[in-house]
Amino acid sequence: MFSWIEILLIPAAFFLLLLRLLPYFGAYRPLFGAGGMLLLITSLFPRTGNPVGQFLFGASGGGLHLPREVFGIIWWILGAWLLKSLLQLVLHRLFFADNDEPHARRLFADLASGLIYVLAFFGIVGTVFHEPVSTFLATSGVLAIVLGLSLQNILGDILAGLAINIERPFGAGDWITLASQTSGQVMQVNWRATRLRTWSHDMIIIPNSLVTKAIVTNHSRPKGPHRCVITLGVDLAVSPSRVIEALQAASLGGQDVAHGTSPKAYACAFTDTLIKYELAFAIDSFGLSPAAKSDMLGRIADAFREHGIQIGSPVTAVRVLRDDPAAVVPSLPGSTSPAPPPDND
Repeated sequence: MFSWIEILLIPAAFFLLLLRLLPYFGAYRPLFGAGGMLLLITSLFPRTGNPVGQFLFGASGGGLHLPREVFGIIWWILGAWLLKSLLQLVLHRLFFADNDEPHARRLFADLASGLIYVLAFFGIVGTVFHEPVSTFLATSGVLAIVLGLSLQNILGDILAGLAINIERPFGAGDWITLASQTSGQVMQVNWRATRLRTWSHDMIIIPNSLVTKAIVTNHSRPKGPHRCVITLGVDLAVSPSRVIEALQAASLGGQDVAHGTSPKAYACAFTDTLIKYELAFAIDSFGLSPAAKSDMLGRIADAFREHGIQIGSPVTAVRVLRDDPAAVVPSLPGSTSPAPPPDND
């Protein structure tokens, strides 16, 4: 007679296998199939009160004598795969439900999968082959020390990648600038490095350990309009009110100015001959900065031309005289100073 374990496991296994055949569940069908096979294999192992298992594995003196080790290995590998798949499902549905970057989820899933398969390996060694696990643990400890010393830079990048994905200071699609003035759009954060796409459509690969040590400016967070600033200098002789009025006129109607925002122009500093001005306006995304600044500079140039304002210092004519003794310096018009006498030598 079957024991209560088989009475519970066998119907549950066939129920999951039946769900595996239904197309309604879609992506969950592999999970149902693996779960059903795992329960079915578990129910077939020879135990007291399990005549089918005792017959298949020859525990009752007769039977087929199937290799128990093969079924044990399949059980551990199938269980590890099922646990890994369930973990990926939990990460996707709970921890990264609104995440538009699959690389962070994949990073944690890969790390957890590695740990699960390592535990399955030790389970196979201990329960299937009945070998002492402590021997493998001691050997793996020594191997881990050797690998840690030889791959410390790579391990540092991996741990830094985990820290980035836990804290999540930026994500895929964000525009960032590092303290080294490296700027670009985040494309991927994987085990070892962060990949950026620059304005010139080049790919920059930065080790994660360098990213965690640098000061990072995220231009995409918090969400909302991004502030652009254009700085220019105008001669002191021009009234600041005229310059600010011209800047305000130039900023009106800019095609890249964020809706609902108002550009601001103001004087900010003195130099020897100039006054520094800034025009601040908002755009919807940091990625529009080059085009927005180019359009605004053209509008400023047109507005200043209409108002008769010159950017920078006025042009000054400078007369340069050569230091040549044989040269005759002509008298300036209206001057009574005689020309220098010729050389008598």
